[in-house]
Amino acid sequence: GCSSGIGLTTAVTLAEDPTHRFLVYATILKPFADETVLQQAADGKQILDQTLFPVQMDVTKDESVKDAVAMVIMKQGRIDILVNNAGVAMVNVSETATVEQVKRVFDINFFGNFRVTREILPVMKKQRSGRIINISSNNGISCFPYMGVYGASKQAIEAFSQETAIIGRFFNIWVSVIEPGPVDTPIREAIVSLGLGGVGHIQQNPDVDDLDKRLARYFEVESEFHGQPMQQPEEIAQIVLEAATAVKPHFRYQTSQAVEDFAKQIFVDSTGDSYIDSQANRLKPFADKN
Repeated sequence: GCSSGIGLTTAVTLAEDPTHRFLVYATILKPFADETVLQQAADGKQILDQTLFPVQMDVTKDESVKDAVAMVIMKQGRIDILVNNAGVAMVNVSETATVEQVKRVFDINFFGNFRVTREILPVMKKQRSGRIINISSNNGISCFPYMGVYGASKQAIEAFSQETAIIGRFFNIWVSVIEPGPVDTPIREAIVSLGLGGVGHIQQNPDVDDLDKRLARYFEVESEFHGQPMQQPEEIAQIVLEAATAVKPHFRYQTSQAVEDFAKQIFVDSTGDSYIDSQANRLKPFADKN
């Protein structure tokens, strides 16, 4: 997914890297509109159609994924690095979400990742080499309030990535997950445009309990993650570059000190109690009717 945000910035970053000069096939959903965005991002860099090539692909369609992968193989004969980035978020009171909404999130976030990986893994196994880099989230480590469906899709990616990483080692295929906190991308606007909830939806939904409405207000005032402001896509792209070029890349890459500290909290406490307590304490001020 290279139409905006992390995917777009990563595609350009890799394509203009002077050391490796990757040939980047940047997948886009809408051929004309998204290709224009790529052209604008690559403007003046002399990379479009040289090291950066737009490819139409819909990760929710089996045939679209098959066709895109086949085209790259036909042109290059191999695929060395796969970056799975396509994703949407969802903010909602879980019991008010529809099954169709939940399926939509999983179809893009998890099954989209699965479709692409399923097509490319046999190529990498035959090569006996490859890198798979999956964009996860701090919600892939442990989930945040009112983001249960999104978190579930990211944790599914992490579980699938773990399994792929273990088996991949025997084929010289290295798998990494990138775990950002909040990043300054259009993903928040997409929550609303795709009908996947949002704070406004929670506040206006008559089926939502008033206490839930008060608790959800924390999204409006918490623009930072543990005191650190939102990261920029360029920061995430640099970590993807690191995972793509390291001799032995890590399985997990947290993209900031705050997310790394968060991960240490979760993984050190095997009971998970400290995390539940800390998140409940963050919400307590919003439970007060006043």
